[in-house]
This record gives sequence, structure tokens and C-alpha cells, in this order.
Amino acid sequence: MSTATPILPPTAPPEPVNAGFPDPALIVSYATVLRYIRHRLNAMLHGQLKPWAQEHKFNYARLIEIKKLEEETQAVLLQRLMAHFQFPTELLRIIVHQSRRHFFMFTSLENLARFKAELHLFDNPPFDAPASPNTPN
Repeated sequence: MSTATPILPPTAPPEPVNAGFPDPALIVSYATVLRYIRHRLNAMLHGQLKPWAQEHKFNYARLIEIKKLEEETQAVLLQRLMAHFQFPTELLRIIVHQSRRHFFMFTSLENLARFKAELHLFDNPPFDAPASPNTPN
């Protein structure tokens, strides 16, 4: 007589202990995203922002506030703008030193690297270098 051993259905591998916790390597501060968005909005020539806002269904007055105000009140709008600029993010609210602060988590390391590269170009434009002495005036 042979006894058959029961075949168990496959089980999913155990989840890591920190499953569901945001990956810190993908998180960027509100201030960094705000700086990037301001660069993008300020790159538009005079008179282009209002038609652009209407075309893409953004509130023009809120965009002007983003360009000028220092308050952390536009996190959801910044997230919408980031998605429009091809950077989908998840908005996080984390308590730091008893105050709620917003952060943005990128969907991939590739998107984060591209974001950082674009921000670096805005902060350090390569065409801002002084002319060489051999360049004719």
C-alpha cells in the first residue's frame, strides 16, 4: 500500500517586513519639487502661462501663487503639474518634528534620475559659462 502525500497549492513568498512602506530612495522633498516646478513655469515667456494654463486646465491664479509664494499649500497641484511634465509621483504626508510635511515619491529610479538631471540643468545651465577669450564679440 502506498500513501499519497497531499499536494499543497503554491503559496506566495512571504512579504518583506517593510512591505508597503515608501522606499526612501524614491522620495523628494516638497521644496525640491517646488523649485523644479518654478523653473518650468518661469521658463515660459511673458504671456504664455495664461493660455498654457487654460489649455491644460490649470488654474492660472494658482500657478502665479506657486511662482511667488513660499507657503506649502499647493502639494496636490504640484503633483498634478509633475504628472503633466511626465513625472508621476505619489504624494506623501509625513510628520517631521511634530509638523506635517509633504514629500513626493517617484514611481521609479529612472524617473527620479531624469528629474534630478533636469533640475540640475535648471540650477546649473551649461550655457551660462563665460565666453572663452578666443570667442569673437
